[in-house]
Amino acid sequence: MSSYFLLAHLHLTLVVISGLGFALRGFFRLVLERPLLHPMAKVGPHLVDTLLLISGVALWIMVPYALWSWLGVKLAMVLFYIALGLIAFRTENRNTAVIAYLSALVTFLAIVATAMVKPF
Repeated sequence: MSSYFLLAHLHLTLVVISGLGFALRGFFRLVLERPLLHPMAKVGPHLVDTLLLISGVALWIMVPYALWSWLGVKLAMVLFYIALGLIAFRTENRNTAVIAYLSALVTFLAIVATAMVKPF
């Protein structure tokens, strides 16, 4: 098996874990109105997202693309997703938090769709 194949599968696994973790944290905070108090709820997302970023950069290095191709668009959406997540989890206004959370979920799905389709 090639290292690219293994790294790509690791990256995809981390994408699923990261997306499900974000959805679960938002569900607990915004729907159940309870914070996740377990220490892994604080450390886990940072660990998973750091590994996700490292694996993404490693894949980018292994298969060079032009920065402003679909990969550039995907990276811009990742930054937007991070900003929406920060707003969703740090704002005190419930309506703003819910709108930011749902927008972040839609952005996450757009990132996944862009990666799957590679439109340009």
